[in-house]
Amino acid sequence: MKRAVSLFALCLCPLLGQRDATGSKDHPVITRYPGSFIRFYNQVDFDRYPLALAVENRRPGGVKQIEGRVTKITYQNPAGRSAHEIFSNYRDALSKAGYQPLFSCEGPDCGLAMHWQQLNGLYASGGLKDVRGLAVRGKTGGGEVTVAMSVNTGFSILHIVEHKAMETGLVAASAAELASGIERDGHISVYAIYFDTGSTALKPESAPALAEIGKLMASKQGLRLHVVGHTDNTGGLAMNMKLSAGRAASVVASLSGSHGVAASRLEAHGVGPLAPVATNATEEGKARNRRVDLVAQ
Repeated sequence: MKRAVSLFALCLCPLLGQRDATGSKDHPVITRYPGSFIRFYNQVDFDRYPLALAVENRRPGGVKQIEGRVTKITYQNPAGRSAHEIFSNYRDALSKAGYQPLFSCEGPDCGLAMHWQQLNGLYASGGLKDVRGLAVRGKTGGGEVTVAMSVNTGFSILHIVEHKAMETGLVAASAAELASGIERDGHISVYAIYFDTGSTALKPESAPALAEIGKLMASKQGLRLHVVGHTDNTGGLAMNMKLSAGRAASVVASLSGSHGVAASRLEAHGVGPLAPVATNATEEGKARNRRVDLVAQ
């Protein structure tokens, strides 16, 4: 990730006698205003965040749901500094770092709308009257980032969303669930089979899912399967076709070699990105497209 957006080259330490909340820290994307200290801190590795893009009738309008790692920080501002000064420094620092504005507001209506979005603390010192809000989006070395910010005389509230797709397949479907899906639809997608990027070697985390497929085949002796590898559309078609076929072959080899499934009951195929179940325009969609399908022969 790039260096944090810096507001000043001054000491960023809290004022003497004032301490940050236990377990809190500045976000690596942007530093604090000098003399501020953290009153509230929360970080969730993956969540949905309602981003307001307008104020309509004293409520947020054009709300867009975004997803990723969400960090919420409330700073208590130093005494003697206006909301305008603090807000302007944050805004200018983000602008110089290449962040593009999505939304801005000022005054009581802005305060109510942003407070409705859980940018907490606005009712405290300074109230809702002298409030300024801003949302911007930019890129760091780690990917796309959205910053939603609200400042009043007493507090500066930053909500930082690092966009990323949710990890899927963290729980392996049971043999019974696999059987039910195949009986109902003739096929089922398995997401808890893992490979490194560009690799056909099964990762150790795939073991639970492979064990459940082995149990399925043991309980359904008449079942024969096409094991079909799928990729997203990153890279060339020929490469992805070869990669998906190699991954399917690795699954077949594991089921035959480690789980006692007769090789004659399994056939490996790879279709690369040719049968997506979601758009490849988003990271979430790509994650859904990377899968292994079990198809009844």
